[in-house]
Amino acid sequence: MMDSVQHKLEPAFDFFVSESSYLLHQCQAEVCIGGNKYIGVGDVRLDLSPRAGIHIHGEFQKVPINVFILTDPRTVTSFSINGRQVEGFCLSIGGGATGSEMCVKWCPSSEPIKGIGAESTQITRIVFHLFNFVDFNGTRGSKEQSGTSMHAIEHIDLICDEWRVELKSLLSTRDNIKALQAEGGYRLTHVGGIERADGTSFTGKDADEFLQALRIFFSFAKGGWCAPVCAVGLDATGDHVWESWSSPNESWHTPTSWFDPHNGSQLPNLFSGFMKRWNNSEWHEALREVVYWYLNANNSSRGIDAGIILTQAAIERLSYEYSVKDRRLLTGKGFKDLWASDKFRLLFSSLGTPLEIPIETQDLARQSKKFNWLDVPHALTEVRNSLVHPEHKSRGQFNSSYFEAWNLGLWCLEMCILAICGYSDTYGNRLNKIRYVGQVEDVPWAKPPKKDT
Repeated sequence: MMDSVQHKLEPAFDFFVSESSYLLHQCQAEVCIGGNKYIGVGDVRLDLSPRAGIHIHGEFQKVPINVFILTDPRTVTSFSINGRQVEGFCLSIGGGATGSEMCVKWCPSSEPIKGIGAESTQITRIVFHLFNFVDFNGTRGSKEQSGTSMHAIEHIDLICDEWRVELKSLLSTRDNIKALQAEGGYRLTHVGGIERADGTSFTGKDADEFLQALRIFFSFAKGGWCAPVCAVGLDATGDHVWESWSSPNESWHTPTSWFDPHNGSQLPNLFSGFMKRWNNSEWHEALREVVYWYLNANNSSRGIDAGIILTQAAIERLSYEYSVKDRRLLTGKGFKDLWASDKFRLLFSSLGTPLEIPIETQDLARQSKKFNWLDVPHALTEVRNSLVHPEHKSRGQFNSSYFEAWNLGLWCLEMCILAICGYSDTYGNRLNKIRYVGQVEDVPWAKPPKKDT
């Protein structure tokens, strides 16, 4: 893979020092105020406080003092770097330390920002950065020296038909994760590399599309948003020919997920099947939407009741894509006419996800006996209906079951996504309240190995 003498995989920016702002690029900048343009220099920075974002800090010489004293930031109409206009808005405007220059802080309206290169730029390999990812055990290891000490480095290789990805821990990974656990915020935990599987070059457009796939893949693995940021494209000589500047999506939190960090092989075992679905035009948008809802539902700080609703919206979306468009088990009208519980039941039974209410959800099991619920789809939709329908006859009676309904719904959604991607390995069961470190089990649809006779 990439971790060779020639192409040693290392961060492309100096994210090692604990700071609230990192310099990514210095360039010529141009700002337009009241129809007048001013030329200066700009620093593109990854700012992490109070929340992460890419900002451009410009300094412009020989600007009349009344301009930056009297000008409202809203009158700054445009900001350009290296001749490229960056859509966004002015956060602040003022004078410099000497009083002879104007300082402008510009916030792009969206990320990532293409600072170097274009869609047609030819790239040999990419280096990207992961902030706030999980501390995993890799599928292979290496050693790196720091001072007189040798440290273990963890690697995971993700391979599909077109791409090879290496994910690598750093000398600072363990210390950064300890700091995140104590302080929160954002810290670099891993670096990644991307190449074509056949070693050929690829374009900036190819890179953008594949990085979007990795954003969804890594986020689904963590159970919370975790995207590759500040990706750098290199040519065959190692020069930076393409840069895509972006910031981490979420500050540190530790959501529950199907991925067990002590079993790193789960990621490569999912990757090929995930990419097969992602590259299918019929599945691409559905998978993106479903994982988006899953990630929002899986953040309990946003409300468990909201999570129940979002989870079941995702399950229904997945059921439609699989049952109607993919497998053609029934027509769109036939699907629309089904009860929500039947839509779930059709998906679960087709994929091998158990319908029986699990023993781990004891309160739901008691409710199912009291209200004659048939199975998991029935239980989930009854709890959801009591939340969204103000006239529901059982409204307010299932409060004690909200956590279990939320957690069980997310478990079902995780299982369905894994099954649709053809995954048949182990997983960490979020329903197991006393699961020890590294404890995993087979997915429900995995066939047990045949015994020798």
